[in-house]
Amino acid sequence: MLANPPRIGCAFRFISRKISRRTPPPEIVWYCPDRSGQMKKEVRPMEWTPGTPLPFETAENFRELGGWPVADGRRVKRGLFWRSGALRHIMTPEDRERFEKLGIRVVCDLRSGVERTREPDPEFSEVRRHDIGAIRDARGGELPIDANDSLHLDADGLRALSREMEAIYSALPFSNPAYREMFREILAGELPLLFHCSAGKDRTGVAAALILLALGASRETVMADFLATNDCRPGAVRECLEVYQAELEREPELRPILETVSGVRPESLQAVFDAIDRRYACMEDFFEAEYGMGPEQLKLLRDRCLE
Repeated sequence: MLANPPRIGCAFRFISRKISRRTPPPEIVWYCPDRSGQMKKEVRPMEWTPGTPLPFETAENFRELGGWPVADGRRVKRGLFWRSGALRHIMTPEDRERFEKLGIRVVCDLRSGVERTREPDPEFSEVRRHDIGAIRDARGGELPIDANDSLHLDADGLRALSREMEAIYSALPFSNPAYREMFREILAGELPLLFHCSAGKDRTGVAAALILLALGASRETVMADFLATNDCRPGAVRECLEVYQAELEREPELRPILETVSGVRPESLQAVFDAIDRRYACMEDFFEAEYGMGPEQLKLLRDRCLE
């Protein structure tokens, strides 16, 4: 993940100090280089569609689940479910103010204890936290993984990581205490709620998928939200490919692995769907067995969170 926005290209930020949980920011400021190379300021209307990230100055892939359609013609209400990467970048006074105006009541940090210790989230007033790693071993214990380790691997290490990530995706939906705690808060009405990991793409992507599926979204819609990560952080994929350029020239077959490490690919979420389908006849059976949400709880969830 890039620590700072690129100087060449377009960067954007809020100019409105009023953030509504139902209405997206009305304008954005674009900084684009003119012919002389000087950065030129332009104000344009902000176009919002489901999956659009909030233009924080110092945080990437911060977006909501609101607006996505579900099977019965309703949509997810705006401002209830937020997903992001690590919050360590929300450090400027302006970004902290923007975050606090979202009214988030609960933060579910899906990272490991190792990751939280290395890069702790900033403290926010009136926000409760659940720090429960989403990646577990076969006995249910938290694995001390660090997402940054993937930035220093050779070709063999990347292949091993690819196999490991496939297994992780297939295991994430089951017996997961982090997601169970997240759903407990949602069912208790403790909203708005934010869930995040390091890059906001794998552990967070599966969490978002489970919420959308519980709300009745189609798998096509769930996949669209999952893949929106690539649009929210294109620099990360580009930077990763540049770092491994020499390896790619020798072994072009590494490219899909690098795209998985730095972004997301549909095969990863499909592995989640396939794993669920192998164990359960339908999603209702899955949610009741794994998260204690039967028909009554799912109806409550949908009545509360859809419009």
